[in-house]
Parts: sequence; C-alpha cells; structure tokens
Amino acid sequence: MSNIKQSVYEPPNLQLALRRMRYLQPHEKKPASEIGADKKTTKKLPLTIPVDEMMNRFSDGIVFWFVVLRDYLYAFLLLTVLSGGLFHAARVANSENGTDWDQLSGLARATFGAVLFWGNAKSKNETVTNGDRDSVLAVVVLDAAQMFLLLGLTVYHFQLKKKVNDAVDVNTITIDDYAVEVRGLPENATELSVKNHFEKHAGAVHEVCLGRDVTRVIELRKKALQLEANHDLLEYMLRRAQRLLGEHIENEPNGPEKWKRLWHLAFDKVKKYLVKTGVLPGLAIDFYALVLEVAKDQSLSMADRSECAARAAKRGMKKGTVGVAKSSDPDDYNPEKIKLKMADLNVLREQNADAVAACAQQGFPVVCAWVSFVEEQTCVDCITKVAESKDRLKNLSFDLLPKAEKPKDARAKMIASGKDDILLFTEAALAPPTKLRVTTAKPPSDVLWENLHFREKTMWKRKTRSAAIIALVLLISLAVIGAAMAANNSLSPFAQCADIGVGGEFLDCPAVWDLGSTSEASPGARTDIEPFITQTSVSVDVFACKGHITFDEWRADVGDLSGFFTATENATAAAVFRLEYTAGTATAWAGGLVTNSNVDECAAHVCYTCYCKGKGFGAYYESKDGLQDFCKQYWDNQTLGVVYLTLAVSVSMIMNLILKELCNFLAMWEHPHSLTKKELAIASYMIVALVVNMAFLPLFMAAQIQKLSGVPFLFKGGHPDMTGYWYTDFSNKFAQIVILNAGSFPFTLLTPVVLWRINVWLNTPKVKSQRELNELMTPPPFLLSERYGQFIAQVVYSLIFSAGIPLVHVAMVVFIVMSIAIDRVMLVRYCANPPRYSAKLAALLIHVMPVAVALHFAVATWAFGTRDAPSYMVGGGADFTEAWVGGVRVEDDQYDISARLGRVNGLVPFVGFVVTSSLFLVTEIILFLQKRYATKSMDLEGCPPLPMVIKQGRLTGMESYKITANPDYKHLFDTDGNDEVAQALM
Repeated sequence: MSNIKQSVYEPPNLQLALRRMRYLQPHEKKPASEIGADKKTTKKLPLTIPVDEMMNRFSDGIVFWFVVLRDYLYAFLLLTVLSGGLFHAARVANSENGTDWDQLSGLARATFGAVLFWGNAKSKNETVTNGDRDSVLAVVVLDAAQMFLLLGLTVYHFQLKKKVNDAVDVNTITIDDYAVEVRGLPENATELSVKNHFEKHAGAVHEVCLGRDVTRVIELRKKALQLEANHDLLEYMLRRAQRLLGEHIENEPNGPEKWKRLWHLAFDKVKKYLVKTGVLPGLAIDFYALVLEVAKDQSLSMADRSECAARAAKRGMKKGTVGVAKSSDPDDYNPEKIKLKMADLNVLREQNADAVAACAQQGFPVVCAWVSFVEEQTCVDCITKVAESKDRLKNLSFDLLPKAEKPKDARAKMIASGKDDILLFTEAALAPPTKLRVTTAKPPSDVLWENLHFREKTMWKRKTRSAAIIALVLLISLAVIGAAMAANNSLSPFAQCADIGVGGEFLDCPAVWDLGSTSEASPGARTDIEPFITQTSVSVDVFACKGHITFDEWRADVGDLSGFFTATENATAAAVFRLEYTAGTATAWAGGLVTNSNVDECAAHVCYTCYCKGKGFGAYYESKDGLQDFCKQYWDNQTLGVVYLTLAVSVSMIMNLILKELCNFLAMWEHPHSLTKKELAIASYMIVALVVNMAFLPLFMAAQIQKLSGVPFLFKGGHPDMTGYWYTDFSNKFAQIVILNAGSFPFTLLTPVVLWRINVWLNTPKVKSQRELNELMTPPPFLLSERYGQFIAQVVYSLIFSAGIPLVHVAMVVFIVMSIAIDRVMLVRYCANPPRYSAKLAALLIHVMPVAVALHFAVATWAFGTRDAPSYMVGGGADFTEAWVGGVRVEDDQYDISARLGRVNGLVPFVGFVVTSSLFLVTEIILFLQKRYATKSMDLEGCPPLPMVIKQGRLTGMESYKITANPDYKHLFDTDGNDEVAQALM
C-alpha cells in the first residue's frame, strides 16, 4: 500500500476555506495599523491598479495583455474618428440620392454601400464631378492611413515585447538559464550515465532529472487520493456513530460530552420554548441526554437507534455546519452500514494500490531528461557544441563508399565518422549508441508531465485530427445556416415598391391590379390578384423569380399586362379569367396571364407585398377593411423571415461559443509537452475557427461565382460583385453579429466565475470534508489563451471588412472597453493568481496583425475599385471609370482585376496590400533565420553559479525539474522516496 495519503479527515470549516481562497487570489499585505477585528492580514488589490505596479506583482505576459488592450483601445478610438470621413460621405450620399430604406436598410446605411448607390445614380445622370471623385478618394486614403497606423502599433509592440523580455531575463535568474532538454535517450537511461556523458562533453553538471512516462501512475494517484479521502470520511462517520450510540472508542473517553455541550449551546432557546408551551415540564431536564439514552438502548433495532442518533447529532450541531457533519440521514449513523461501505471502499483501494504497484514493477520508461549545469557558461558551451555537431554532420561525405555500405541515417553517419560526439549517447559499453536531440530547456513550471511520452514526430497527426474536427463543426454550422437562408429565400419574392408604383418603368402594379382602390366591401382587384397568390401548382419564391428581380429591383418588362382587368377592350377576357379562377371552376392553375412564364405570378406577388407592406402591421393586426384575411400570407412570411434570420444569427453566435470550448478541448487532446504550446494551440485554433465562421463562410455564402457553384451551400448567393446591394444584404447581418459578439464575448470570459459562484452557493451545504470545501472554493484560473484567441479573431474579421463597414471599429471599442473592465475585475477580485505567462501569446498577435491588414487591403481593393464609386483613372484615362455609359449600365467582368487597378480608388489599397505583404514576408524570413541561428547559440546573461544562486535564495521559480518539486504534481508522490513509485522513479 502506498503511503501517499490525504490529510486526516476534517469537518468542513468555511473560514479555513475562505482563508485558503484568499491565499490563492492576488492580495497585498495590510499594514499592521489596518488589521481589524476580522484579523485579515491581506486585502484585495485595487481595480485601478496601474500597469507599472502590475509589473511588480504579475508576469510580463499578464502585464503585456493589459498594455495590448490599452493601446488597441486608443488605436480603435482613433480609427473610429478617422472613419468619420466615410460616415459623413454615407450621410451625404443618402441625403443627396434620396436612398430609401428598401434599397439600403438598417446599419447598411452607414457603410460604403450608400456611396455606391449615390455614385451609380450620379453616373446614370451623367453628373459625376471631380469633387465627387475627391470625396471618395479621401475616404480611400483615410482607410489606408488607418491600416498603416495599426502596422506602426504592431512594430511598437514588437519592440516593446523584446524590451520587456530582455528586462525580465536580466533581472531574474531561473533554472532554465542553466539547463538543456535532452531527447532520444534509451528507455533504460540512468541519471548517472546522462550526467557522465554531459560532464565529459560540456562541463560540471548540477543535476540530471529524467522525464519518465508517468501518465498512468498520475491517474492512479489522483484516484488514490480520492479513495483515501473517502475512507477518512467513513472513519469519521464511524467514530461519530459509535460515540452517539455509546460504544467504546479507544483514545476517545467521554466522547458524548462534546455533543452534550453543543446541544446546550445551540438549542437552549428551543428547550425554553418547549417548557413555555407545556410540552416539557419546567424542570431541569437534559433532553439531549434523553435522546442519547434512547440511541444507546441496545434492545431497540439498529435502525431506530441510528435514527435517534441522527436526530441528536443534527440538533447538536453549531450553526453553519455543512456537509456530512450536518447529515440527518440515519444510514450515516448506522455503524453496520458504514462498515459495509468501508469494506467496499477497501476493495477499490486495494485494486488501485495493486495497479500502482504493477506500474512501479514494470518501471517508468525514460522519454527525456533535463540537465542543469553548475555554470551558465557550461550550458552555453553545450548548446554551441550541439550546433557544431550538426554542422559536422552536414559536411560528412561518404560518396566513396559503395551504395550498400553508405550510412542510412544521421545516427549511422555519426557512428561511421568515428568521432566521440556530444549527440551520440551510450548507456552501456555494449549497447548501441543513440542520437540525442538537445535544445534549451523550458521552465520547470511549463512542463506537462502527463504528456511527455507523446512523440513530437506524431504531433502533426494529432493536429490534423483537431483540424478535421473543427472543419466538421464548421460544416455543421454552414449546413444549418445555409438551410435557414434557403428557407428564407423560399418565401415570397419582393422588389422595391418605388419602382413598381404608378408609372413604373417595367411594372405598373396599379395598372394591373389596382389594390389601392379596393376595400372589404368592394374587393375588386383583391379578388383578381388572389388566384396568383394562392395558386400552388407553380413555386413562386425568391429563387423562382430571380430572373425578373435583380438586387430587389424589378427588371422584367410586363407592360402588356397593364389594363388587363381594367381596360374596356379587355372586359371579355377579364370576365372569362375571373369566371375560371374566382368561381372555382378551374381544376388546376393553367399559367395565369402569361402561360409560358412565371413572370405574371412573380409580378402579382411583389404587387401584393408592396400593398400589404404599405398598409402596415397596425392595420393588419386590427383587421381594418378585411386586411387580416387578405394580407395574412404576407405577414406570415415576414414572421418566418425574421425567424429564419434570427436562427441564422443565433446559430452563428452559438457556434462561436461552441468553437471556443472545442478549441480548449482539442488543444489538451493533442497532448503538448508544455503549457505554452497548449496555450498557443488554444489561441491559434480559436482564431482560425472564429475568423472562418465569422468572415469567410458568410462571404462565400453571399457570393455568386458560377465556376464554384458546385460547392455545397457556397458561391450561390445573389452577389457577383460588392455593389450597394451587397452591403444591404451582407453588411447588415455581418455588422449585427460583430456587435453582438463584441458585447457577448467579454461576458463569456465571466462564465467560469459565474459558474464557480453558483457552484459555491449550491454545493457548500453539501460538501463532506474540508478537502472538498477547499476544492469548491478554489477560484477559477485567469487564462490568457482564450482572451488572446477571441481578441485576435475579433480584430481580424473586423479589419477584413472595415474598409466598407466602419461600424466594426465602434464594435471593437465596445469590445475592448468591456474586456478591460471585466478582466481587471476577474484578475484582482475573483480568479486565482495566474501562472508566470510569457509574452509568446502577444507574439502571436504581432505576427497575425500584418496578415489581417493585408486581407483588409485585398478586400478594400475590390470594394473601393468598383465602377459605382466615382474615381479618377490611373494615367488620366476614362476607359473603366463610369458605371453608366451612354445610358447603358456597364459592369466589370468578375475576374477582371485590371479594371479595379485601373481606378485610383482600387490602386491605393492594392499598393497597401503589396507593401504590407512584402514587408511581412521579408520580416518573417529574417525572424525565421534569426530564430534558426539562435538555436545554434545561447545568450550569456552573466548568472552566478547555480548552487550559489540557490543557497542565496535568488532563484526565481522552482529549483529543480523533478516532478516532486513541481507544485502541480508533488502531492501525488512521496517526497521521502519510501514508496514503490518513488523508488521506481529513482
């Protein structure tokens, strides 16, 4: 049996749990003069703690996070101000053009779409001036200036991060300054052999820690702690029951006296009330003693005695007692039943102990090692020699040997060279040498011991699995949203009512069905149009009428239908039609007025829609003039349309939240070797998933690209180009979701705190031990990976479309303000002290930002370079400048990039795209080469010898890589080295 054992059972004590909770949270010590009657020696940090003071209390990663939020808040406030040019242009365009809400509705009125409708109208009327071109060019230039501002901020953060990292390296000494990580060791390697190898090739070694495959034993030890805690609890329950039942317990004389004192303390008022009401005589009666006497009466059944003991224990408890100590269940006071539970539990304990012993007997294979040198210079020399060994290996040539005798791999080449190399390790004299992989070591706190045995070479498989799962979830989201949008398009068609009113160019609704002159008493045209609306033999929906309606504008010429029901010369034909379809004599719909086309049915639907829309919901709801019956289909469709769109938006938001949690799970499922890699994986997956779900899928669903229309759900939308109607359709939905995410994402980070507080409130009365209460009161962690993941994703998909939809800048300001407020509250009030985060997650933001800016410029090239936007031509030409030429609408070919670049409006962002992409690629190549070169050397910081640093207490963090020195694992192992697991690890 292992001697790893949880502390002896303690009844729950809320004050102890709260004291432990405060210890885990960020607190500062109180001066002696501020310690009050509550005797609390610490106090919470102020919510307004400045960044400079944060640097003295938290790691550079935490401090840099709040610096990033602060700087990006200022940046997006400035971007919002600079976007005022587009907001002003949109307002003027809507006013001058008289753009109605059917053309451009909701949030889309504050987008570049307003400028496109205005520019299209001016081009049609041939009134475009250079002043118009100047105003649009100003918007384009301001947009480019905003992006270069963000690039400047990114460069500043890059320099600041490097400065902070250098400052931390200089001011702190950690054991990884002296250590290297070694992989490729044989499974039976020993600390002595590894130490001898590196002392031979590098220099004096302070400590060798072997990393072993201890995943299984960690799981078993966690289970053992739970079983031991449950056993201690049952022992406590057994002793308590034996006390109350009067059974003798060794080393606990006069046990019931304690319970007697508790009874008098807690229930004196109850006894006085019973005496006052006559239930008890006014005598000095010890009612608690009477109850205990019944419990001790062995002539009664154990069930009755247990029930009396439970009643006595419950009444004798102090106020605030929780858990099993407060239990009133008779089974918890029945020694026989408790012993049965203990017997069952002992079986589980023995089985678990046998499993631990089997693991120890089989041994724990070595998967890696950490070698800590006495001198920092020795560690630097070791890394240098490793680099030299790799260079020698590259230069080895065996061309003179026959092909069959040539070494097959790097290890064979090193052996064939005959040199005693630092990367060739031999455990025993006759054992074959193995090739080592030596790198600078991670901090001990960054090591995830349960994942060490997972091979780095197979990480690509695990990442592929994660990518496939994320893709599957995105496909499910796409299918649901696509189905909702398809259902929305299956509703009745609609067109802009201003174009189909009296004197409409292609359709004059009053001339065909004069609904405005009808009433309930005189239905007239209502009766004439009803067969077109109610017929079911032909599908009449948005898709079916696409050939007649383009971007909500009626385009089919049905002037021949005018006067069919009203003109005198058509009286006979109209009478026949009415007789056939309104009298119910027709057996099937024969095609209406135009039997070889659905144009008349579509025209009837749009006329019906405009009439009911014009009457308004109030008249329909109050059933004025019979409208509740006549317009029922229209308002039912309106309701369904809202439901479908709400479903699409809701599914998108819910999938965003699901993707966030999924990314956490997948990153852990990949079994990374370090906490940093896990955090980077969480953030990276979150960025990719949210950007795809928020930007690319909606964009591809709205796009109409004939060559790609075979892709399910995608590229079959109604927008072959980014015209004004694209903003009406796409930007409204996108801006709504961005704004909703800006408000909801910060609150999702509050979810762990909210759930924790609810869990504490619900389960505090149910806990059974101090250990359980301590776990219940443990505050949630402050995770940077989720914060960076959703922040970077929000920035990226906002910037992609911010050229034409500047409202996203306002959403970003709201998002950052809420993030700052919520994160400050969580950090200094609720969450546990965060780990020593580095600024590597900030580096992820720094590397992603140029990509986001490049994507912004790419979309801006297409958005600003359209014909509808008044623009100067490159070189002063006029070939591609106007949307209307000679009264004819002209459109660019969908794949004609040169047309966009021929306009100054399109060329400016394209230049920004080229400059940004080029600088980004060059910078990434330089950084890659620097990083690759850095692996060949190690910076010397001038640290004193490691034993001296440890002795003087100057070492930051842990003093050893051993698992028993790691606070996350040491409680699972016997630090004295006396149990079988500790001996197997030695």
